[in-house]
Amino acid sequence: MSIIQSIRGKDQLILDGYRHRRDKLVWRCVKDNCKGRARYDGLIYEMYQDHICQAPNPDEIEKAVFNHEIRKKIEQCHDPPRLIIQGARLKLSSDAAATIPQYSASQRTIQRIRKDKDIPTESKAFADIVIPPKFQCTVSNQQFLLYDNNDHVNRLLREPT
Repeated sequence: MSIIQSIRGKDQLILDGYRHRRDKLVWRCVKDNCKGRARYDGLIYEMYQDHICQAPNPDEIEKAVFNHEIRKKIEQCHDPPRLIIQGARLKLSSDAAATIPQYSASQRTIQRIRKDKDIPTESKAFADIVIPPKFQCTVSNQQFLLYDNNDHVNRLLREPT
């Protein structure tokens, strides 16, 4: 049993080889017209209605976990796409590795997510650092960056202490 994020950012429950999505109070099978349901009683997740869709496909589950691992790693670090994809591929079985997207498609996905979420790339030099306005204030709306002279040779950043 585990909970992962779908491609659209919604929670998905993996239970007994099936993927479920949250539907108000219960979890429904992600397959259309399937009656499989699971519920959470505060301690454990349990199936209370059987699935009528095909038998569970472990390759599909591993592919969903692969996508979740990539998306989670993108937000945590600035590693190049090759390292992120390679790290996620090491956790796959050989059967599931054949079903995941090619490297170039996964690389484009990583670039698209970083662009959409406005995750800045890792700077090579101190002068290359650009602090967007939304990161210049703290959670309590206090100014975090007091001064930036934008000098490429002798740059000076001042924050409150």
